[in-house]
Amino acid sequence: MATRYTTDYRQDLRLLRTRPQQVLALVLVIVAIAVPFIFTMDYRPPMNFPWASWLTNINFALFAAIVAAAFNLLLGYTHQISVAHAAFLMLGTIVAAWMGVIHGVPFLLVLVAATISGAIVGAIVALPALRFRGLYLLVATLGVHFIFLFVYRVFLVHYFGFAGIRFERPTLPGWLPFLPVEEGEAGFMIAGTFRWYWFLLLMAVLSIGFMSNLVRSREGRAFRAIAEHDVSASLIGINVTKTKLLAFSVSSAFVSLSGALSSYYLGARGEDSFNFGLVLNFAIMIIVGGYATMRGAVFGAFFFYLAPLLFRWGTVNTPILRDIDVLQRYESETHLAIFGILIILILVLRPAGLVGVWDSIKNYFARWPYTT
Repeated sequence: MATRYTTDYRQDLRLLRTRPQQVLALVLVIVAIAVPFIFTMDYRPPMNFPWASWLTNINFALFAAIVAAAFNLLLGYTHQISVAHAAFLMLGTIVAAWMGVIHGVPFLLVLVAATISGAIVGAIVALPALRFRGLYLLVATLGVHFIFLFVYRVFLVHYFGFAGIRFERPTLPGWLPFLPVEEGEAGFMIAGTFRWYWFLLLMAVLSIGFMSNLVRSREGRAFRAIAEHDVSASLIGINVTKTKLLAFSVSSAFVSLSGALSSYYLGARGEDSFNFGLVLNFAIMIIVGGYATMRGAVFGAFFFYLAPLLFRWGTVNTPILRDIDVLQRYESETHLAIFGILIILILVLRPAGLVGVWDSIKNYFARWPYTT
């Protein structure tokens, strides 16, 4: 099996370093372009397969992939245990509501402001990480979550009452190239799952691509060194303070961006939109998908949102399963149990997660026909 060896760090920065990677990227581009057209076709599959629901869940997976990748950047690559990511989703929502809903700031400027706000506040939240590690850092960031929860609810009640925040459909400027803006329209309105898919796909590719290149850079190698031992990292010349602040800042910036995006996509945010369980969901994504890999964040996010859709369809429409009374009576509990069993099986059989499964498949075909 031919392997490509790198001779300088600039080659490591390239996302696509080999011909198979380039071919796979081309296939993924073709699939990504075809997905929205396939799932918006007027087609009724057999056995009531949830054809129309797939594009919506794919959009949610794109949101989650950004947050999971940012979470993995902090937890997987730097080993900084933080549970404050739901807080930065709240921050993105607050910025979007304050600027976009109250003051009518354009959508793209709101996203930029949410990203910058997340970076600044993330650097401030990182200050405890300079002194705390392990469970102490976890408790400190847990306090940040409840502080933001208090601020968010005060903001919500003060400006919007108990009805919640209502977001208008965002509009992109008409002067942007390649947008099908008709005459007389002020801009291109992002409405419906089809249009949202293209915008979310672009944001996910840009965000995850940036973080993937970051972990290949000098700063990314500093993340790895701190993950092993920050004292040893400082002895070899790494600025531990700067590196930790950078990791928290970048991670928080993309989470805040996703918070603003998801608020516009959902169209409404209420008092109970950000519970602590969100953090656990993202932790499940990166563990099941693949710890300390950007691909793992993507795999985990899509598994988290698409697998339950298949479970629900299978238990309701499969001839044998739909006749089992327990599965129908306790539908939601059964889906959670099946989901939990699959997670345990992946962790026991494939500790590297879905990324490990994918790499095993690739290695099998790369060595074929010499694979035993």
